[in-house]
Amino acid sequence: MTSVHKPEVSVAIATFNRAAMVEQAVRAALAQTFAPVEICVSDDASTDRTWETLTRIAGGESRVRIFRRNVNSGGVDNWNHAIHQTQGGYIAWCSDDDRYLPDHLEASVAYLEAHPQVGLVHSGFIDAVETPAGSENLERPGRFARDTQFEPGDLLTYLLRYYDWPFHPSTIVMRRKVWEEVGAFDTAYALADTDWFVRAAERFPVAMLARRGVLNRRHAGNWSNRLGSARMQSEIREIVKRSIQRTYGNRPAARAVWEFLWSENVRLRLALTLAARLRGRQGPAACAAWREMLRGLPVPKILAASVEKVITRWCGRGQPAFGDVRGSVSPL
Repeated sequence: MTSVHKPEVSVAIATFNRAAMVEQAVRAALAQTFAPVEICVSDDASTDRTWETLTRIAGGESRVRIFRRNVNSGGVDNWNHAIHQTQGGYIAWCSDDDRYLPDHLEASVAYLEAHPQVGLVHSGFIDAVETPAGSENLERPGRFARDTQFEPGDLLTYLLRYYDWPFHPSTIVMRRKVWEEVGAFDTAYALADTDWFVRAAERFPVAMLARRGVLNRRHAGNWSNRLGSARMQSEIREIVKRSIQRTYGNRPAARAVWEFLWSENVRLRLALTLAARLRGRQGPAACAAWREMLRGLPVPKILAASVEKVITRWCGRGQPAFGDVRGSVSPL
């Protein structure tokens, strides 16, 4: 009798001090139309009721496997720990403050089963914005009208075009061999998920599904908020520069062209960030964007400092304002 292939997907969640949020993340994973074989949750030595919450959930659901770390790792190492516990042929990542939409795993695994050459998929998302005034769901515009694949050779063009949100980590579903060949998240980066995505897309075809896979919770405690937009853009600049060096290491002319294009692309994005922060009278963020814009340019220190003083005075003439409700929980 011929056995029927049934794909098995493991969900990995890393958490720290988010008892209520991680419970919602786990419940959403349990409620998927395509049931995961396991949900592996690694608690990074939480000091609130996170472990008690996870223990209660795991007591009533055998698919929830929980792991408690004795010492807080600071984040990225715990991400690796969560994924290392998984056993399924497919691995789905979920941040502890996000929630899968009901058919996320079903659609993602179905695409991977139908396209064996693709190493991983990701998709769009809906912002679940939480502010002191309340909460609301805001759909992000779709990037593509249909499911779209890109090959490793398309990576840099893709990153230039879709610099803003090239992917959402909580929508990634990958084949286990991708994780094994690409390796773990690099703890040298705060944006280790971005570095990992770039390294994976250098090796494997990637598909972005023309659908929304998760509710992306936007709140004051977001990891990205704590990093700050200027630091994030600094890391992205370095991550992609290293990718260019790996890809064109033996082709100096091509490497120089791509490094120039990438550097100027980042500078343009920072200029747009600076303009937005100035409009919103967000002084510290505007100054951070200005400093990052100047990196690598032969600008006299006295001129750079003088402009920064002007920015500070300008922003100090009014209260910080945001043009979108998401701005109140965006990095400053």
